Amino acid sequence: SHCGARCASCKPDDYIENHHLFLKDCLKTEYIMRNGNGGVTKMKGHYDKKLVSRAVHLIRDPFDNIVSRFHLAHKHSERRKELKILAKYPKSKEGFRDFCKDIGMEFRSEEKRSKFFDDFFDEVKNVPCYADFFKYLQWHNLAFTTTWDLGIPTMILHYENYTYNFNGTKDSLLEFLEQEDNHDPPDFIRGKTYRHYFSKEEVQAVFSM
Repeated sequence: SHCGARCASCKPDDYIENHHLFLKDCLKTEYIMRNGNGGVTKMKGHYDKKLVSRAVHLIRDPFDNIVSRFHLAHKHSERRKELKILAKYPKSKEGFRDFCKDIGMEFRSEEKRSKFFDDFFDEVKNVPCYADFFKYLQWHNLAFTTTWDLGIPTMILHYENYTYNFNGTKDSLLEFLEQEDNHDPPDFIRGKTYRHYFSKEEVQAVFSM
């Protein structure tokens, strides 16, 4: 589950959460029910947290993660055939930085006024997609709190481990989940690192958060 506190283009009131709201979003689900007309209806609801017996907490380098969110937005624009947006924000370093600049300007005033940005706003305000780094930190902090509150076994899995030791990482994951290795895994595409999209000064500013 992606859980909460992860909206893309939104103001602080939409992404700043406590761990109770975060867990509620984790438990969201959709299901299909037959209706009285002989068809089916998509329903929304929440499943019981007691059904959650263990968790895998996946962590990726924050700079790679933020750029991958841009790539996801780009993919959504491709599916919707939003040609003007695709032309304005190409899938490149320059397209990423332009996208972040426009998003940052849209919500800058709200974030500057937010008490949650008080300690570091001036340091990070010029970092591309600076608010996404806040969301990244908040999401992982809430995930740690949630699994601790649930009292469930949790495996901390670093995305980069798939690059350095794919088979060992896969085997450890299957062992933790108590699953058999029945099929060949999908290919893992290496080399998706994007820290070079940021300057040294921007990287240092993120570390101040």
